[in-house]
Amino acid sequence: MDLLYWVLCVLIGLLPAVLVYRRDRKRNVPLQWLPALLRFFTCFLTAALLLAPALPATRTEEEKPLLIWLQDNSASMRTALGKDSAAYRNEARQLWDQWKDDYTLIPFTFGSSTGRDSLFTYRDRSTDMAQALQSVTEQYQDQNIGAIILAGDGVFNEGLDPLYAPLGSAVPVYTIGIGDTAQPRDIGISRVYANKTVAWNSSFELIVDVRAEKLAGLSTGLSLMHNGRNEAQASVRVDKDRFTAVLRFEVKATEKGFQRYTVVVPPVEGEPNTLNNRTDFYVEVVDEEVRILILAQAPHPDIAAIRAALESVPQYKVDVRIGGGLPADPGSFHLLIAHQLPASAPLAALQVPRWYIVGRQTSLPLLNRQQQLVAINGGGNPNDVLPMLNSSFSYFTLPANIKEVLAKLPPLQAPYGNYQAAPDGQVLMRQQIGSVATDYPLWIFRHGPVPEAVLCAEGLWRWRLYEFKNTGRHEVVDELIRQTVSLLQEKKDKRPFRVFMDKYIFSDNEPVNLYAELRNANGELVNTADVKLLLSDSAGKSLSYTMEKSGSSYRLNAGLLAPGHYRYKGSASYNGKAYTAEGAFIVESVPLEQLRTYADFELLSKLAANTGGRFFTRKNMAALTDSLRQSDTVKPVLHTEKTYTELISHKWLFFLIFLLAAAEWLLRKYRNI
Repeated sequence: MDLLYWVLCVLIGLLPAVLVYRRDRKRNVPLQWLPALLRFFTCFLTAALLLAPALPATRTEEEKPLLIWLQDNSASMRTALGKDSAAYRNEARQLWDQWKDDYTLIPFTFGSSTGRDSLFTYRDRSTDMAQALQSVTEQYQDQNIGAIILAGDGVFNEGLDPLYAPLGSAVPVYTIGIGDTAQPRDIGISRVYANKTVAWNSSFELIVDVRAEKLAGLSTGLSLMHNGRNEAQASVRVDKDRFTAVLRFEVKATEKGFQRYTVVVPPVEGEPNTLNNRTDFYVEVVDEEVRILILAQAPHPDIAAIRAALESVPQYKVDVRIGGGLPADPGSFHLLIAHQLPASAPLAALQVPRWYIVGRQTSLPLLNRQQQLVAINGGGNPNDVLPMLNSSFSYFTLPANIKEVLAKLPPLQAPYGNYQAAPDGQVLMRQQIGSVATDYPLWIFRHGPVPEAVLCAEGLWRWRLYEFKNTGRHEVVDELIRQTVSLLQEKKDKRPFRVFMDKYIFSDNEPVNLYAELRNANGELVNTADVKLLLSDSAGKSLSYTMEKSGSSYRLNAGLLAPGHYRYKGSASYNGKAYTAEGAFIVESVPLEQLRTYADFELLSKLAANTGGRFFTRKNMAALTDSLRQSDTVKPVLHTEKTYTELISHKWLFFLIFLLAAAEWLLRKYRNI
């Protein structure tokens, strides 16, 4: 087709050129060939433009391999580097300068979070290595990632084990070990496990992990203190150089409010790190019991999953009834969970908050009569449905990583049919059937005289198992179950002004958030007035804030606070009346970065080997350049793009045609041709 086009253009140019040449030859004019030549090019280019072809062009671009440098920015790196912090920074930048012509380098820091700022500052108070690896591979999964270079001491104290972190793509990880692997004499407390909230006058268990290095033969003791008093002791006999032990204490909660407990193990002679010999933690003792009745059609693994999530909160007392009717005193329960709705239970007559869970054995006609939150018309084989989170849901605060967790969960099973939600219901999740997003509610709530919730599917137990498989915890699914129960059984606070928090015990490496609500005479939320908040610590120092207006309420991010007891007092003036609200919370000290003071090169070496990378130490990190150049995976990628260009878009051709025509005219006029 292209050849035919150019032949046609040549013919269009030749025809007038031959005619001009023959005419000028008969007239015997000088320079007979020049006007013919000018006429040929004028007509040839004019034909080329008028036919307006799209000429193909091939463009090839080279995409350099992407190198992602992950720099450990946690506080333990100060110990690992010692006085060599500036020297190491210069060594790293020298490597980067060597790579700038061949690679695209993107440096990241990681610790408690992953980011691009504050490189080489070593201020983070925890280390989540797995999250850093997952974050950068997901962020750049569509680019030519040649390698990830992870530089650090190999110590992590949050998140998954990086050796088992599920990365989005197969990327080689080159590791650089920094620090001293020599293990000093040390005995310390690795972790303390205890419920954050317990019921008054109940007994609860404390579990303490103790670790010792190079202290075989040592006999010592561990003390449990409560508000400065010795509550219990346990003996520890270290029988090997790398020693671990689990000690258990049973404690009775005899005092209400926030209770401070301390676990202490005496330091030994020659132990350089004594920060991990003592751990303080707090337990909130509450004088409140919430009775929950689970009424089920038949045994089901969902029931065990819900029960396990709820019984981790001491004030929740769960009673399960299978296949039978209601107990003699159903009104004494604060919440009823109806799993697949037993047909013999007259639930509609009860003035108790209810949570319905729908499944294969649910009688849909009975369900539609018992509640008006959602109507389901259908039946038969269930659909596999995936959750779609409603971003405007506001009844309670969702877990921070809920989107990431939900994306990796298996489908639930919901009845086939048409779903109609009540106009005053608020949807937490909608159903996605296959790849089709629907408006059908999956998890829905409604406030009212008797609060209700409906989960339109069964299979929570699968969610709980898969979350543990993916993250090592049941955090998000359990929190959704607990938040649902807490919302339904919550005693409604009708005060015109209140200041509250999501929780009242924080660690010193997480931000503290406070919230406030102001209501008018009709009980409606308003935020036209300013809310002042005074925050005081145990030393008597105070800070004043003006809370930010958010939606129809207020919020304040107080940031990271030092460990200690804090009190807050909020105040507002509305319609000529002054309102105040007070409360208290605690910030715990969690010295995660001081619990281990030596590097773990073994983990870094295994991480490199598992991903196809190589392990280096700081002494031979310069050899990393040769290793990258020899790698078969760290190579540029050629991208070829075929484009089409129209001649008519080139304006200079118009001027060339004009000049050719003008040249012929001038030649004939002034040379008498």
